[in-house]
Amino acid sequence: MQGKSNLIGRFFLMCSGASTTLIYKCPDFELVKYQSIGATIFLTAFLAFISSFFGLSLIFDSHLIIVLLSFLWALIIFNIDRYIVLSLRSSGSFKKNFLIAMPRLIIAFFVAMVISKPLEIKLFENEINTFLEKQKIASFYEVDKKYIVDLDKIHNSKLAVESTFKAAWDLNEKYYQEYMCECNGTCGTGIRGRGIECKIREERYKIFSEELVLKRKRKDALLRDLSAKESQLEEIISREQNVIQTIENIGFFDRVRALSIVGDSASVFILLLFVMIETAPILTKLLSSKGPYDNLLLQSEYEYETNFLKAVGFQDLERGRYKNINKISAEIELEAKESEIKNDLKQKALDRYDRMRQGIDSV
Repeated sequence: MQGKSNLIGRFFLMCSGASTTLIYKCPDFELVKYQSIGATIFLTAFLAFISSFFGLSLIFDSHLIIVLLSFLWALIIFNIDRYIVLSLRSSGSFKKNFLIAMPRLIIAFFVAMVISKPLEIKLFENEINTFLEKQKIASFYEVDKKYIVDLDKIHNSKLAVESTFKAAWDLNEKYYQEYMCECNGTCGTGIRGRGIECKIREERYKIFSEELVLKRKRKDALLRDLSAKESQLEEIISREQNVIQTIENIGFFDRVRALSIVGDSASVFILLLFVMIETAPILTKLLSSKGPYDNLLLQSEYEYETNFLKAVGFQDLERGRYKNINKISAEIELEAKESEIKNDLKQKALDRYDRMRQGIDSV
């Protein structure tokens, strides 16, 4: 990457923000330092392009829009990093350098966070998809769990209605068997034929049979109502589960939340890696002592400031001269006006004197 004729070296120098007029006056080791800084800035911008490409692909379908926005984002990151490094000046004190670099390090940390997230999502894509699929299944069970109590109540109510009616039906069958048994003479009094006891049991059976018909109607009505409620709940459950099933486009921030769960420690490691890459140019300048380029830069700034002050001083001198000339002109003009006023007053006094003398002579 060394040398003025190397195109890649010149490109990386441009990325570093160094003045080519000054940097080519420096030794080769200074060129290598700033070319390395520029290469790191370019690499960060390239990673920002890839990161935003993966992130935007989760939002847009058009590849043209994705590429254009990714390039714009990479350009923004490139300019931010270039300005951060360009604005950092080395001084003799490490403490002073660190305090100067602190805001830039904080900005670099946040830039690294923004760049790293889409890449982390891409790296953990399989784990995130598995986790989201498990969440979808869990949501299915949550829907069932939410309505299971109501469904159980309806089911138990139906069983209770059926059980009550079955008990009445069994009792009716018992009354029928006792009635037939008595009339046939196989139980009870043991007298065959339609005696008093046979008629009593027959009457009891017929009355209960009529009641059983009413109970059957009530049972059917209750079962219809309970089945309707059960069908409504099952329809609600099916509708909610269909909504969960049809959710296919999972948002970017849903994946970020999933990433914080499935890739906790590994995600932190990747973030630290990006922080290291992002802060590398700043740390290079922070830990480096003043080099030839810094001295040339200070010299150039000093010369510019000296020339500027000279120009400002010359302008101030000219302004002072013009001010004195204007002051003298004003004073001369004022004296002329005062002389004119005095002459005018003197002439008026002479005119009054002539008029007074003429009046005395006429008398």
